[in-house]
Amino acid sequence: MKTTRLAPALHLIADNTPLTESQWQIAAVICQQVLSWVQERDANIRNNRLDRAFALPDANWSYDAPNEFAQVFRRLVKCDPLDIGYLRGFSQVFSGYNLYRSLPGEGLTTFDMEFDSNFEADVKRGLDERNGQYVDEWKRLTHGLRPEAILRPVAMFGEVGHEIDGVIINNDTCTYQERVNVIVKSGLLAWLKARGRRLRICEIGGGYGALCRWFLSALPEASYTIIDLPESLLFSQLYVTLSCPGRDLRFVPNYKARELEEPFDLIINTLSMSEMSEYQVRTYLNLMKTHWLVKDGLFFEQNQDNLHMGLLKAQDIIASELPYHMALHDGPPLRNGQPNLWSLKPIDLEDRGSIWRKISRLLAA
Repeated sequence: MKTTRLAPALHLIADNTPLTESQWQIAAVICQQVLSWVQERDANIRNNRLDRAFALPDANWSYDAPNEFAQVFRRLVKCDPLDIGYLRGFSQVFSGYNLYRSLPGEGLTTFDMEFDSNFEADVKRGLDERNGQYVDEWKRLTHGLRPEAILRPVAMFGEVGHEIDGVIINNDTCTYQERVNVIVKSGLLAWLKARGRRLRICEIGGGYGALCRWFLSALPEASYTIIDLPESLLFSQLYVTLSCPGRDLRFVPNYKARELEEPFDLIINTLSMSEMSEYQVRTYLNLMKTHWLVKDGLFFEQNQDNLHMGLLKAQDIIASELPYHMALHDGPPLRNGQPNLWSLKPIDLEDRGSIWRKISRLLAA
């Protein structure tokens, strides 16, 4: 008898957990704080004699750039409950993918979304027609992985997709799962766990917060700092603070980055350095050389070659500033470019991670 394989169930907007009253109060405080960071930026730059070329949005994140970065911020910072409840639908500015149409974001906008009576039905239709490919990709990406290595989007903020074993699957899930696979399979996660101390992680450009949230699940005792344009911090601060309460989190506007003079175990940047100005990239690298990486820290980055867009190939700049490099992938091209590790000292993931990897293999057997 021929059997028909059932498609996994859909997770729609109505299936998400709404924010509680106390969470709404926190969201309002976050929106007000981020708005003040933006409003006070020019005065802060002027009064503290900060570097405008580093502090202000530039290149692909300039207010004059051909994207909806500024428009989305102006809408969300008003903290309208409906808009915050659909936060993930506005994340196209980071992911390049329109979550609610299940389509690549090129030529589409989200800042002008209208949530009419047909909206959820349209979202469902898009998922039915176009999201299945990501289910197949996710199954391939997660085959044989330990539970800690699986990224699990939180059922909040209007997340949608197909759902398997509690994991909401869409294009963005696959993008971040591919990155998590690199971090796990390269031995970087094991290296971090073998450090034998409370970890300090810093992400430059946190997007809407998905990678931060995974790291906090894999390394729950770690402290996590996100440095970003304040407009972008609105997303990550809402997403991570409200879905990971009680964690050691810090959100730092980019123009205050020089105030951080401590070392980190891991610095992270994905995609955004190739969208900055060269001056901004070199400023971050100088901070790594003088403070952030001085105690055996590593810099994990995955950036695309954006030279054809009139932007940067970040790896070329990083290679001129940081002396030690390890490529973390030698297979077929990944979604978002070549992942790499950089450091001020020789990189040896095996040295610190080998014992943990042996234990992990025994536990998985």
